[in-house]
Amino acid sequence: MTGIIDVGGGMKCAYSAGLYDYFLDNGIEFDYYLGISAGSMNLLSFIAGERGRNIKMYRSSAMGNDYLSISNFLHTGAYMNYEKVREDFYSDTGRDAFNFQKFYQSESPFIVTVTEGESGETVYFDRNDMTDREKLLDIISASCCLPLVSKPIRINGNDYFDGGLAEPVPFRRAFDDGCDKLVVVMSAPVEQKREKLPGMNILGPSLLRDYHNIADVLEDRHIIYNYMIRCLKEYERAGKVLIFSPEDIPGAFSLVKDVEVIDKLYENGYRDGLNNIKAVQKILE
Repeated sequence: MTGIIDVGGGMKCAYSAGLYDYFLDNGIEFDYYLGISAGSMNLLSFIAGERGRNIKMYRSSAMGNDYLSISNFLHTGAYMNYEKVREDFYSDTGRDAFNFQKFYQSESPFIVTVTEGESGETVYFDRNDMTDREKLLDIISASCCLPLVSKPIRINGNDYFDGGLAEPVPFRRAFDDGCDKLVVVMSAPVEQKREKLPGMNILGPSLLRDYHNIADVLEDRHIIYNYMIRCLKEYERAGKVLIFSPEDIPGAFSLVKDVEVIDKLYENGYRDGLNNIKAVQKILE
């Protein structure tokens, strides 16, 4: 079984939006899907065959202040207006309704990771937890919920944050679920070493005093991330993993609102799909 993992990365996931559009244009499918943060949103559209949807959402989010803005944060405590995103892109009466029927017709496993607020540990939601669209969207929203710039998303009485905190690249889960080969989609250059967030030892405990384990995870996340990338490279050398990652594009960061940067990331992803189609076909054999 060949799976795909999208590690997320906020607006930088315009890169994987381009990659998935190339895959859709060429009939590429996988047996298993695992999404983290914005990567889960991208995979949702990919599974439903919604070509062009993801880049449309990123471009819309970059223009104006309806979806991402300091104003949202000041008024609601969340930089991203999750309700507005759901209203415009995931409701039947929104500006771009989503094809939930086609998503639910797929029988391929779809796993979304979140980080539990109290324990700071990774939680995996699967299709058994996504029995209707509201539960599905709650899970996706929780996986995208960045601490410090967003309030946690509450599901079944528990608070959840971004899925990439405690386990940035959950390849072990995919292997445990039966995958023997994986495509892993990054949102930053794979050779780019993650550095410790400055001041997190002081700001974390202060700003996240109700979620001290989340503060601890944030302080050590760079260590976990860099270790997991080293593991992935070993798997890639063994032929079990194929890594996609963008080139270093100036101005690309998680909350970027520059449409030109968004478009460059998208084009980078589409081009990488084209240039590596034989490697993808080989790992799918």
